[in-house]
Amino acid sequence: MPLDLPASPSLSRDDLIVTDANRAAATLIERWPDWQAPVAVIVGPPGSGKTHVATVWRAIADAHALADPLAPTAADLDAAQSGRPILADGLSPEKLDETALFHLINAVRGAGGTMLATAATNPSAWPLRTADLRSRLRAAMVAELGQPDDALLQAVAVKLFADRQVSVDPAVVAYLLPRLERSLPALAAIVDRLDRAALARKTSITRPLAAEILRAIEDEQSRLAL
Repeated sequence: MPLDLPASPSLSRDDLIVTDANRAAATLIERWPDWQAPVAVIVGPPGSGKTHVATVWRAIADAHALADPLAPTAADLDAAQSGRPILADGLSPEKLDETALFHLINAVRGAGGTMLATAATNPSAWPLRTADLRSRLRAAMVAELGQPDDALLQAVAVKLFADRQVSVDPAVVAYLLPRLERSLPALAAIVDRLDRAALARKTSITRPLAAEILRAIEDEQSRLAL
């Protein structure tokens, strides 16, 4: 019986695969702290890799990460006032404590610090009530992430299998990619399913196995849609 051990994908700088889809965001974090503004925002759709880039920057900058980016706390304000870099991974206009975020950004600016945020949409277009916060966010540097391209998906697929100490024929990866949702979470999910199925059957990951798992996923989605 295979052991149900969770895989632990590495989110280090060495594991950040850079292609045209995420080059702007990678360049942004590599240029820190030589930013043109104290606040920077990485914008991209769900599954585009925002958290990976933010995690790499957090390690580079030894940043303080907000436990809840929508509601900064007094402890977050203290960290900003000390000049420590701040990470807000997952900003959105919904349920946002605008006053707390405004004060946090002011603390960052006042201490000569920096702040990196991630968001699904550009904050400059958010319908915020606080005019001063709108102004602060519109002054931020923005790097956009696109949907993962073929080069990124292929490289990440190989990495995800390697994280599980699994070697897979490139033909299997080439078969999978056109048949998957173009997102990193979808790719991670299929790698997990394939790895579990191969372990249970004590076999390698082959194209027929990949086709079988894809059909199973399609059947599950069809049943959920009913």
